Amino acid sequence: MNTHLKLVADNPDLISRPRLDGRGLHELADRLIEQVRAGHANYAQVLASFQNLSPLAIATVATWMARAGLSEAEILKVVV
Repeated sequence: MNTHLKLVADNPDLISRPRLDGRGLHELADRLIEQVRAGHANYAQVLASFQNLSPLAIATVATWMARAGLSEAEILKVVV
């Protein structure tokens, strides 16, 4: 079996999108928190998915959500 592995960074189909900086991630987290508290977790999940967040960015947003008092279930509903 001849396998050719390719790094994701070399993937020609990779869509390059602008990434949020720290302030942008914090603003996103605040908006997601507001939506979850208003009972719109599905809408918050859609907002988060449009941002194409990296794993580190997801962890950062989830940390701010946890610090705001959201439960683990609420956070997972949004970021997963």
